[in-house]
Amino acid sequence: MNSLKRLVVVVMAVFLVAAPVAASAQQIIYTLCQWYDADRNCYKCSDYFSVRSQAEAEKRCKGATPYYFPSVGAMQAWKISNCTCDHDD
Repeated sequence: MNSLKRLVVVVMAVFLVAAPVAASAQQIIYTLCQWYDADRNCYKCSDYFSVRSQAEAEKRCKGATPYYFPSVGAMQAWKISNCTCDHDD
């Protein structure tokens, strides 16, 4: 019975240490693409999306400039002053 308790404690300790490490390795990066609209003389932005790498973001932006944010709130704050075409719509 005592060895069973030790086994449970070891399994729980491994789970408590391994779970946060695995979660942090799967970090999600919020991204949006920005490009210049010469006809309207302003910057247009895409809707945001989440990626796990810079290469994936560049592939989805297809030539536009990708911008990366740690949260949706930070992205929305940046978008207000940098996506000037969106204010005209």
